[in-house]
Amino acid sequence: MKTPTNIGGNNLVTWLQSATEIRMADLYTITLKAGNVLRYTTWDTTLVVNGNTFLTGPPNIERTAIEEKLGMDVSTIEVTIFASLTDLVNGVPILQAIGLGFFDGAAFRIDRLFMDPTGNQIGTVVRFSGFIGPVNELTRSSAKIDVEAGTKLLQMDLPAILLQPGCTNTLFDDRCTLVKANFAVNLVAQSGSTVNKLISLAPQSDGYFDNGQIAITSGVNSGLVKAVKSYSANTFFFNSPLPFLPSAGDTFIAYPGCDKTQFTCANKFANLMNFEGMPYVPVPETAI
Repeated sequence: MKTPTNIGGNNLVTWLQSATEIRMADLYTITLKAGNVLRYTTWDTTLVVNGNTFLTGPPNIERTAIEEKLGMDVSTIEVTIFASLTDLVNGVPILQAIGLGFFDGAAFRIDRLFMDPTGNQIGTVVRFSGFIGPVNELTRSSAKIDVEAGTKLLQMDLPAILLQPGCTNTLFDDRCTLVKANFAVNLVAQSGSTVNKLISLAPQSDGYFDNGQIAITSGVNSGLVKAVKSYSANTFFFNSPLPFLPSAGDTFIAYPGCDKTQFTCANKFANLMNFEGMPYVPVPETAI
């Protein structure tokens, strides 16, 4: 058993050896890179544990089983967050915040709380600790995300900056330094839009939003964040269709994409000083 945290002078290990009725609750702690700490529990009421308040839903959290792995293998769980437009973080609906990247790389921890039949708290044990990874699915009511154990950090490439032509940064991350909100373009869907494309009179040139992102802010798809496959002739194309047919007048925010080349960094984003690619490194076939 992992080292427990005892509560109120109790000894969890000793108590478990003789307890005949045990009540348990999962405690979720999410620490965003911006510093916000979100705490939730699967218990049917809000719990205060060691001075920290864990809220009962909504939002509600479900997860897959936790697998214990030996060695350097990385344990991964899929977490589903159910929320509505009224469940906010920093004034933004939680699901929209997930789509906008607010939760990317956030620390994620699950503690198991043990209680006696009267609800008296005995102690906690850490069940899982890691970081939020890719978003697998995002809808108007839920988000499915992968959470990878902390051992993932031991698989990182070293050094952090690799010798490769493309930039090693991710657009809008800390090393890129560009602020996503500064590149937001507010647009309105035009007639002719379908589930596979949005037509809008954007002032940007073809290709500007390729591999970018849109966040729909009104209409039947409100709250949805969608990756953009390509952008041309004032039309946003997607790899997969929208859940519902959009209407003319629906509003959305568009963000540009980056192909990680030196030309794009300099001419599209004026951010060459933070470009971390090596465009003049010869390709492997000629580097002899």
